[in-house]
Amino acid sequence: MNFTNLFMWRDFYKFEFFKINEMICLIAAPEEEEPFAFAPIGNYTSSKFKACINAIKEYFYEKGWKVVFRRVEENKLQYFEKHISEQIKVEYDRDNSDYIYLSEHLINLKGRKYHNKRNHINGFLKKYKYEYVKLTKTHIEDALIVGEEWYSKRDDKQTSGIYLEKLANEELLKNYNRLDCIGGLVKVNGRFEAYTVGEIFGNNYAVIHIEKANSDIKGLYSFINQKFCENELGNVLFINREQDLGIKSLRRAKNSYNPIKYTNKYNIYIN
Repeated sequence: MNFTNLFMWRDFYKFEFFKINEMICLIAAPEEEEPFAFAPIGNYTSSKFKACINAIKEYFYEKGWKVVFRRVEENKLQYFEKHISEQIKVEYDRDNSDYIYLSEHLINLKGRKYHNKRNHINGFLKKYKYEYVKLTKTHIEDALIVGEEWYSKRDDKQTSGIYLEKLANEELLKNYNRLDCIGGLVKVNGRFEAYTVGEIFGNNYAVIHIEKANSDIKGLYSFINQKFCENELGNVLFINREQDLGIKSLRRAKNSYNPIKYTNKYNIYIN
């Protein structure tokens, strides 16, 4: 729920929104998928919430759609349970729950639980010459090339999800200077082989939007994550590495960094 994510994925989700009582009602209608609404956005009161829900329901009924809310944060469930008169079904959405980490853990990698991460990085350092470079407009094309090469090596590159992710990442990079993002790249033996992009919100919170690397170079993913957090996110307390989408390899990777908590998300169906 930040502008960068909504912007880079707008062509896939086909977002629509309208404003009710200083609240934003955000709706997604992706092609070949069930349309859904997000929880109303803004400062919650009972009256504002009910007005938004009624407006969203009316819009869905006019379209002939089932009324479904997705990506609903746990702290908003009480409003749905209290202020919706119809029967509702609440379903935990593990695949879209965000992983939250302490930045100091991702930077320092201390203790037995990060033993494998340190080994991966040390193995990388011993085998390759490297250079970490902050991402500026000078290196946007280099990041785009890294992304294209990552995509070209995917066995599943013809699947819609991977292709749409590629397009979304390119959309962010091509508008990088207009978005409030920060990023980094890693050169390996004189060639750019990895890049990552994130964003800081306030003083204590950051989100990592993209992380792509040449998977043939062992330890490179661990290295760029550690270096990026150290160089660009060292002043924040929490880092959100987003969801795993139910992808087993991604879930293993995100859990291997030992999140301190999840931002739980839910689906809500109104009968």
